[in-house]
Amino acid sequence: MPVLLLVVSLLAAVSCGGLAAGDGTSSVSADVEKPSLEPVFDSPEALATAFLEGLGSENGEALQSYALSKEQFRHYVWPELPSSRPERGVPFDYGWGDLHQKSHNALLHTFDRYKGRSMTLLELKFEDGVTDYDTFTVHRDARVKIRLDDGREEWLDLFGSVMEREGKYKLFSYVTD
Repeated sequence: MPVLLLVVSLLAAVSCGGLAAGDGTSSVSADVEKPSLEPVFDSPEALATAFLEGLGSENGEALQSYALSKEQFRHYVWPELPSSRPERGVPFDYGWGDLHQKSHNALLHTFDRYKGRSMTLLELKFEDGVTDYDTFTVHRDARVKIRLDDGREEWLDLFGSVMEREGKYKLFSYVTD
């Protein structure tokens, strides 16, 4: 009887997605729908413009939504990263936690420095190229040329990298170094 109870418990846990996958992620059933990546943008410039508007209007909530959420990272990014491979032994929570903490701290720094300032996008470039994965591309080391409301133009490091997936763009990370 105890063996039967153990088998039934294991089957119930597996069918409910209750067991860890062994790599630090929860097992995800193939029929579970992936979270939306929204908000996404039609171009990196549209994303940069929305970012500048969020800074100008001091809309921290919008700025946070432009970056990957934990569930978006789990479903769209983590499975394709080399660090997610079981032989690497990096748990999902560590990979996410490290990226999120650094990105969030970078956003707070940028927000404190530039909030409330009116800036117009003039140019956006990525100085460290791209990294291609199976279903997405990461454009690295964003540099933004802006015009301030007094007419001065500057190149700024306001966010670090942008993810491109199926022709849409989302902030991958706010880390700029």
